[in-house]
Amino acid sequence: MKTSQVRVFLAVVRNGTIASAARELSRSRTTISTALAALEDELGVELFERSGNQLQLTTVGHAILTDCRRFDQVAGQIFARCQHHLSGAESVLRIARDDSIPEPVWRDLLRRLKIRFPQTSLSVYLATPRELPPLVKSQSVDVAYGLMPALLSEGYQWFRELADVRMLTVAAPDHPLSQLKRVTQDDLISYTEVTLASMQNDRLEAESPETANYLAFTQYELIRDAVVDRAGWADLPLPLIADALKRGELNIVHHRSARWWKVFSALESEQAQGGAVVGWLATELEQYLETVE
Repeated sequence: MKTSQVRVFLAVVRNGTIASAARELSRSRTTISTALAALEDELGVELFERSGNQLQLTTVGHAILTDCRRFDQVAGQIFARCQHHLSGAESVLRIARDDSIPEPVWRDLLRRLKIRFPQTSLSVYLATPRELPPLVKSQSVDVAYGLMPALLSEGYQWFRELADVRMLTVAAPDHPLSQLKRVTQDDLISYTEVTLASMQNDRLEAESPETANYLAFTQYELIRDAVVDRAGWADLPLPLIADALKRGELNIVHHRSARWWKVFSALESEQAQGGAVVGWLATELEQYLETVE
């Protein structure tokens, strides 16, 4: 029993006539009739009752209809998986990322990825930038994306710088720093800094705070929300706070170093390097970041 024969059977069921099934499948009526007759001969039963040009399912035809639909679906999945393999796309991909890019952007990106590569299974882990390289090095994940430090000194030949991301020193509009025409380093030290924290040597540590008076979180989004709530000031990536700036929920403080840059990078394991899905992701992330100014 061939897949093509089952598809002919299902097309005749949908259309009711040989001629209509032939038009749907872009085949001649002779081809459709021959395939249907071959299927009936192999199964040893009549699947249709003929009445002129109309075909009605027999009892046994009704009985196998659901099974034939499943057969066609499974055959389609097998073909799709084989084509997926031939395309060079990864079957399974484990991703780690930070949250310097807004969640809606990631959701849309992964939605489009699944449309483009429907047979690729994905697992996504949210981590701090400092935690991303060890996850790839230990092979816990296949690829990592974020504002991680450059690792060229550690021999990562697959470290890819995708885009420069503007970092901004911000505070809430009614925070004292937002009222100053000129903010000095002493002014920054006088107020609580909201900064990143990560696990280092099994301890949760704040990452290089400017002051001993800090509030540290493991996610940029939590830092942003704390600053909006007037808990302190922070250095945050523009993609994550662009909307808050437009809504007037955050201000850029008037400090000489309030605008600076970090590099958004991809760190690919040896196994993931050159994969079709990893390559597509890198291109899409690069194009998105180029639109954020």
